[in-house]
Amino acid sequence: MNSNKGTLLCVLSLLCMFLAPIIIFIIGAAFMSGDISGATADAYAGIFFWDGVSYIAAWVLAIVSRARYKNKFSLVLLIVYGALLGLSIIGIVLLLLLFAGAL
Repeated sequence: MNSNKGTLLCVLSLLCMFLAPIIIFIIGAAFMSGDISGATADAYAGIFFWDGVSYIAAWVLAIVSRARYKNKFSLVLLIVYGALLGLSIIGIVLLLLLFAGAL
């Protein structure tokens, strides 16, 4: 029974990490107009905020699943999430260096 709860938390974590940002973008895009207006700026702010919330929720669910239920699915998720975070940081640093003219 505990393994099923851990697996459910991991599946919810996956949904928060990969599916929620797509749904949030689709909903936010409905509120965007073609120009840079107040509505578009508010839509972007909402997209960034809820994407951040879903990203943090994915990490929290995976950590809780690992701490409480000790299943391997949560360990794999944490490794994948860590690798994605590392690659994102490397990509951001490289882009900053590229635009700064250091590369």
